[in-house]
This record gives sequence, C-alpha cells and structure tokens, in this order.
Amino acid sequence: MDTNKLLIYNSRSVNKTTIWLLSLFLGWSYGSMEMVAKQIFYYLTFGGFGLWTLYRLFTLNGAIRDYNKRIAAEAGMDNQEMAILGLY
Repeated sequence: MDTNKLLIYNSRSVNKTTIWLLSLFLGWSYGSMEMVAKQIFYYLTFGGFGLWTLYRLFTLNGAIRDYNKRIAAEAGMDNQEMAILGLY
C-alpha cells in the first residue's frame, strides 16, 4: 500500500469511537463528516424533535463507513486497499 495514500486517508478519515461519543453526548455527528449545514439544521430542530436522533442511532455506523470509503477513494485507493482497511 502506498504510504502517501495512507497518510492522506489517516489525516482525513474519522474515528468511529470519537464520532459515537460526540454524537451521544453533544449530538455532533454530521459536522464531523463535512455536513455542517445539516448539523446546524439538526440542532435548530432539536434533532428533528427526537425522530432524527433515533434514526441517526441506527444509521451512524453506515454513515461513518461510507464517509471513510469516500475519503479513501479521494486518496486514490483501490478496492483491494480499502478492503485491507476494513471498508468493505
């Protein structure tokens, strides 16, 4: 695996544990994955009056995986390299 690709991926990817802790304690998950406008809307609607919060609890793992997969693709990694990182 190319070291430059791995450095780019590591600098921009998100840690699953960190995002879960931020989401559970502060409601901050969209902002960490470059969706700041959605995060502001989330706060303004109080987590969609609780419904959006429940939905996010069930979809957060997939959102983290998809975000990290997108970052790996932007770093120039192929499917085999992504599989080594556990993104497939």
